[in-house]
Amino acid sequence: MSRTKQLLTIMPLSTQLPHYVDSRSGEIVFREASHLPFLYWPNGVPCIEANAYMLKLWEKNLSRRTRGGTIAAYAKNISPLIRFCFDNQIGFIGLTDNRFTQFINGLNAKNRTGSVVRTTNTILNIGRRCIDFLNFVGEFHGQTNFIGIDKCSIIVHKKEFKIRSKSGLQSKSYWHHTSFPLPSPIKRRSPISRNVVKKLKQAALQTEDRHIRLRRKVMVYAYEVTGGRRVEIAHLKVADIVKALKSDDSSPLLEMITAKKGNARLIPVPRGFLQECLFYIDFSRKRILRHTIGLKKDHGFLLINHQTGKPLTPETMTGEMNRLCKSMGIDSSLGHGHLFRHGYITRIMVDLISRHNINNKDEFRRALLNVESLKLELQQYTGHRNTASLDTYIDLAFHEITNYKETLDAVMLARS
Repeated sequence: MSRTKQLLTIMPLSTQLPHYVDSRSGEIVFREASHLPFLYWPNGVPCIEANAYMLKLWEKNLSRRTRGGTIAAYAKNISPLIRFCFDNQIGFIGLTDNRFTQFINGLNAKNRTGSVVRTTNTILNIGRRCIDFLNFVGEFHGQTNFIGIDKCSIIVHKKEFKIRSKSGLQSKSYWHHTSFPLPSPIKRRSPISRNVVKKLKQAALQTEDRHIRLRRKVMVYAYEVTGGRRVEIAHLKVADIVKALKSDDSSPLLEMITAKKGNARLIPVPRGFLQECLFYIDFSRKRILRHTIGLKKDHGFLLINHQTGKPLTPETMTGEMNRLCKSMGIDSSLGHGHLFRHGYITRIMVDLISRHNINNKDEFRRALLNVESLKLELQQYTGHRNTASLDTYIDLAFHEITNYKETLDAVMLARS
């Protein structure tokens, strides 16, 4: 019996699935399902319950951008449970509390060198997602006593926490099981340093291949001035670059997708960035397309793979950043693309604090809850749905302002 290592595949771009039947015409209405994950048992047989769960997530309109998005992340979280049930020759509905505990404990396995394969926070993410999946399985099979808080095959608990919102503190909940490990402290990464940005730009300019050199320049520049997530930068379109350049503003508005919501947002960018993009489009991109997929099959994405002509994937972008870091002797964790986003949002915060004469962190937090224009501006620039998730950046912004004032005071003292 063959055993597949990867338990999921991603459906192609043109996938359509039945959505509902039109009561008037009797015709089946289809809906777009590109990049929806499809799950298998380790022997290659489709997993019915897991794929029904994927359809449930699909109906909720969760992100599927670039290799499955959020739904693919959830599919990967339940994959270890699929493998566990297969190896132990039990169906999902045959799981007990003891078996589920065995499964969670098995996630804490170590590799040959003695290092843990998964962090405790990763195990928690897997466990919580598996509980949600098993809750769906119970409903799917009509077994109300399969998983729950009392007198069920698997006993789980609901824990509550509170988040800030405009209406005050809101209660949220998550599933917990007695086998779950304690969470590890979340490591907060600092924004990318100016010195690292300078070195990454220098590394891009030192690239031998002139077409790759231009693409790397645009990529690093895009990370710096848009504050976009890697998937958002990968989805930049030529048409949007051209449209923004037609504006007379010194900082034209560029349209970007928002990865976690699916809609678009407009952000101000330097005209110089757009001109760099246009030069790459005219000098390199057209030539690459002409010799690969052909100009008639132009997909419209700004950054492309120079071997295939296809859109550059977020994974390739991460690899490019790692290569730039390596060429300059920089630890890749210090030059990660997402650190540009931290720096961008921190700068936005500093600007808002200065423009609105805000004196301290608590005052700024109150302003975010009460001043609608301030909240909307932050959401527009950052793509964050909930401004409460920007709390870390408030600390970083005030830290940067304090450091600037201390440096300025020291300079003034030295001059006096």
